[in-house]
Amino acid sequence: MEKQSHRALTMRHVALLMASLLLGSMALAGGKRATAQGPSKQFATAEAMRVIPKGATISDTHCKSIDVGASSRYQCTITYSP
Repeated sequence: MEKQSHRALTMRHVALLMASLLLGSMALAGGKRATAQGPSKQFATAEAMRVIPKGATISDTHCKSIDVGASSRYQCTITYSP
């Protein structure tokens, strides 16, 4: 019985983690900004553009390099207006 209780608790943790990741990515897109990370500036910018509403006007794009171990990742933020 204890094994089933542990499994249910683990499944709840996984579900909570997945929900927080989903809501976190939606929050990044709110407020007329979209932010994404990727292995290149082009990839991170493209990922951020995926959540921008159709017809929105991009007013600014800003990317920064993030050092991770021996390599770099990029975080790009796009500011837009509806």
